[in-house]
Amino acid sequence: MKKNLLLLIFSTILQFVTAQEADKAFKNRQNIQEKLIEAKALLEKDNEKLWGKPIWNDSIIIIDFDNSIYSLVKLPNSKTDNGILYSKIMEPNSLVFVNTTQKYEGKEYATVLNNYLDDKSATIIHELFHLLQMKSRKFNGNPIEYLDETNARILLRLEYQALKNALKAIIEKRKIDEIKNYLKDAVIFRKERQQQYSKYLNDELEIETLEGLANYTGFVLSSYDNKYEKAIEEINQREEAKTYTRPFPYATGPAYGLLFDYLNITWRNSLDKIYNFNDIYEVMILKSKLTITNKRLELAKSRNNFDKINKQEITQAEEQKKLISYYTDLLINKPTLKVALADIDHYGRTFNMNGTLTLKDNGIVYSSIKGRDKSGNNFGNFTTIDGKNQLGKAGILSYDKDGKTYFVFPVPFKIEDQKITNEFYEIELNPDWKIVKQNDGNMEIVRKPKS
Repeated sequence: MKKNLLLLIFSTILQFVTAQEADKAFKNRQNIQEKLIEAKALLEKDNEKLWGKPIWNDSIIIIDFDNSIYSLVKLPNSKTDNGILYSKIMEPNSLVFVNTTQKYEGKEYATVLNNYLDDKSATIIHELFHLLQMKSRKFNGNPIEYLDETNARILLRLEYQALKNALKAIIEKRKIDEIKNYLKDAVIFRKERQQQYSKYLNDELEIETLEGLANYTGFVLSSYDNKYEKAIEEINQREEAKTYTRPFPYATGPAYGLLFDYLNITWRNSLDKIYNFNDIYEVMILKSKLTITNKRLELAKSRNNFDKINKQEITQAEEQKKLISYYTDLLINKPTLKVALADIDHYGRTFNMNGTLTLKDNGIVYSSIKGRDKSGNNFGNFTTIDGKNQLGKAGILSYDKDGKTYFVFPVPFKIEDQKITNEFYEIELNPDWKIVKQNDGNMEIVRKPKS
């Protein structure tokens, strides 16, 4: 009797848990469907007005962390409960868990993570814009190394402050001249910085065209009703990052775009050109070249919180020196494990853009990064370990040399068959690759000779 009662209680609990899980799964699918339909409606409402081309594309996949993927169109071997939303469990290593554009089953898709759906369609629109943008032109998306230098950081933060002041002036309905004056300050800091680091200018403008315009488009066409406040929040978020080499266009793109729109200038005219916000300002607003004198620069500094920013960046510079010393020792001076990509076009990389560090003349350190081989021709897959992938603790160095891309890891603690582990990372080698130990203590991952 007692045994039967226990079995009945256990069965009842199991049914309750199963019903809860089924209800949770249903609500999850319902939320994904609603968010996709909302984004589609917003973009159909835009009706090509923003960029002259339709941004909505059925080639969008939502990725959930249980390896489920969802789409409003039928994917190979997918199923549907209602004829609207299709789902399936994706094949191992077929997609990277990141908001981006990537190939799936031979076709390019915008991919958005499930936990990014509660932002009024901004991320969906951002990634769909990339899909549209790619049809016209490909742009550089690499970090801009000089933005980790103290002087560059100060000038960028002054630009951020001036942009925030201009956006705040709009929110507070101040006079148009005040808004224009703060915008002018922003361009002064921007132009001064870009003149000092002119050799990086083209790459900087390319990534700003790539990510800045995508973020601007996501902001503008989203259903947020406080877009100027959101643009200020975005600047604050990017300003708090340890590094500015990759995050900066996510701040500048929406800010300049919204300000240009507020001033009612026609600045958006194609998707196959590089956008230069300095040029747009000079041609369409100032209507002349902006000359920067010492007096003009100092006055702009006084209006935009220079003393506080300068003090903070001097402290930041000391912290940066410690990090550079730590990683130089870890990844340059000490023995390491190195590998070169054999097929760079088919190797996927995702990383925390707020957790990188430039080692001058040696490459970029990534504290949190995952790599995935898409072709079977590379060495394998790797990932930093969650919870330990922070600047000042872990890091993997990447650099380009003689047309090849290299990864440099601290030496592993354990090598078991094709699995390589360290306190901070794991590598899964493909079957035809191995580790070779060198006389100087370094290691290298190389392809096994054909038998």
